[in-house]
Amino acid sequence: MRTSPRPPVTPGRTAPSPNPSRSSQAPACSGPSASSLPHRRLPVRRRALAILSTVLLCATACAGPQPDPPMTRAPEPTGPVPGVARNAPLHAVDPGLVAAARDLPETYPGSAPREDDPTARVTLGRTSPGDEDYRHGSVGLSLESTDLADPRLGEHNDDLVSILQSLHEPTLRFGGNSTDRRFFFTSSDEPIPTNWPLVEGEKITKVTPADLERVAALAHRTGTSVILSANLARYDPDRAADLAAHARAAFGDRLVGLMIGNEPNGFHRGSDDPLNVKGPEWNRTVYARQLTAYARAVHRKVPHLRIVAPGAYSDPWWEVAAGAPGTAPFALALHQYPLSECGTRWTRQKPTVTNAVAPQTRERVDALVSRARSVADEHRVPLWITETSLSSCSGGNQITGTLAAAVYQADYSVRVQALAAERVTAHSSLGPCRGGPPMSPLCSDGTVGSPGERFGLRANGLALALIASIPQGTMTPARTGSEDLTAFAVTHADGSTSLVLSDFRDPATAGPRTTMVTTPGPVQRVTQSQLRGGSWRATAPAGDAADAPGSPEGPSAGERATDAAAPGAASSYPADPRVALSVENALRPTADGAVSVDGYGLPITPPADRPEVAGVRSGATSFAVSLPPGTTTVLTIETKHATARPSATASPSGDGTPAPKATSGTPRATTRSGGQ
Repeated sequence: MRTSPRPPVTPGRTAPSPNPSRSSQAPACSGPSASSLPHRRLPVRRRALAILSTVLLCATACAGPQPDPPMTRAPEPTGPVPGVARNAPLHAVDPGLVAAARDLPETYPGSAPREDDPTARVTLGRTSPGDEDYRHGSVGLSLESTDLADPRLGEHNDDLVSILQSLHEPTLRFGGNSTDRRFFFTSSDEPIPTNWPLVEGEKITKVTPADLERVAALAHRTGTSVILSANLARYDPDRAADLAAHARAAFGDRLVGLMIGNEPNGFHRGSDDPLNVKGPEWNRTVYARQLTAYARAVHRKVPHLRIVAPGAYSDPWWEVAAGAPGTAPFALALHQYPLSECGTRWTRQKPTVTNAVAPQTRERVDALVSRARSVADEHRVPLWITETSLSSCSGGNQITGTLAAAVYQADYSVRVQALAAERVTAHSSLGPCRGGPPMSPLCSDGTVGSPGERFGLRANGLALALIASIPQGTMTPARTGSEDLTAFAVTHADGSTSLVLSDFRDPATAGPRTTMVTTPGPVQRVTQSQLRGGSWRATAPAGDAADAPGSPEGPSAGERATDAAAPGAASSYPADPRVALSVENALRPTADGAVSVDGYGLPITPPADRPEVAGVRSGATSFAVSLPPGTTTVLTIETKHATARPSATASPSGDGTPAPKATSGTPRATTRSGGQ
């Protein structure tokens, strides 16, 4: 019996009942033959599941003639997973069933160390009462406030439900530049204002209580927490309070905070900046006074709703926001985009592959988050990173959609939690894969002018899903001796540990590296999952997943040939044109060299169903694993004897290696979301 933790199955993820409105294809009336069994010996749990499914199907088909009620049609034929309807969306199926159908090997390929390979060491410590919690909901997505009005954002969009469920009770934050420039909330159907300053091509978006209710249905279905934002640039505390009241009615306790404005440190950038929303009189003193007025108006309507501010990358603005009177309960919001030098200055902050994987970038991340944490600790408030990405530069560049950005995102998502950030949301877009914001973790089919309803994940989106698959636990000290290998560990209630290892060596020039992991207690077994790709510039096939069936921009002929040979190939029946993230697509391996997790996209295989690391000796206190360059690997280490989970949490310990180094005098970028 396996003892490794598995994320709980969210209600609605069980296999749907057969649809009686279509004709059936009955299974053959025979037991499982040798030729019908998988080519390898499945783990006990999967083998039992496969045999039970076959027996149930055969028993149903072979029970002999049964009288049918009048006008009752035969059940719909199942797809590649027994008992699951064809083209079922991923959110309707237990990920363990998909993992079993993928027929993963018992031992992870390439995990066995080889002689003469270079070596590295990782040492795990023990948990202590001072260690930070790792929470479900800590990893999530940030969208623009105007996206609240997008009709695709609802519980009936199967792909969005699947994506949010893959993040395991995430945080969904609505904010961004649109909040103070194009976002207009009204509960009384007021006309859209006509006197707001707009950049050419922009328009104001009206959001109503009906929009909040639609998004709330999605949040309730997926277990998602929500942060909304109020327009601060168009000073109106009463409107913010009205937004808060209707949001509380719609979201209930899933509304965890209301941000007041977005990046107020950028409201005035000089006389000629097109992004100005305030005049030269704008300063931190005025901001603090207005923040207090908003908070008091909101709390008159919704007492105890957490106020979130300032959503900035600047220390003085953190201090002013955290010290503003009347804002409690409060969360300090940080925004971070370390490679946002979009011009020619500050070479180390340009969005290049070299900078994306450089230790100096991780050191700057640590330095900024540590400073923000100090402010949060001083004022005894939580630290939330409500908007982040590797870069905020518009358009494509070396890192957009790449493995380099994905490994960075995986490392960042757990790194900042070790530094006491309770929530972290990667800035995203509902725009199309082709022509939309290229750093967004998710994207849709269609065009910029007419985006579609099918959604896929880019490489950094797969990285988020991999990290989100780690069960709740306590951040545990983990050390390495190499600046190009980082380690973060989470210990769980059953005594097992998830170890996240990110290897920042270049896949084009480096080979596998034997990594010796030393643990504080005896190990029973270790399973593995791995984010990887053929090169730093490799991408995930999000665009192919989101393209409608038959689209001229769909998969190439070579990819279609690969798909046809994959488990669950559905050449005999058409795909559902409304769903990209279906079971059938989940069983198609990605093309060679593309960014994937274990060779596939969603769903991420649950820890209990992952292949084992080769050669782990039960009872030993160390083991070796071979890590390819350019990867993020999650190892689930099951202990021989479970230990109790510490209950107290306070200050953090156990951040990645090397230790954070403050970089004084680093120039501050002038882009909207700021490098540092």
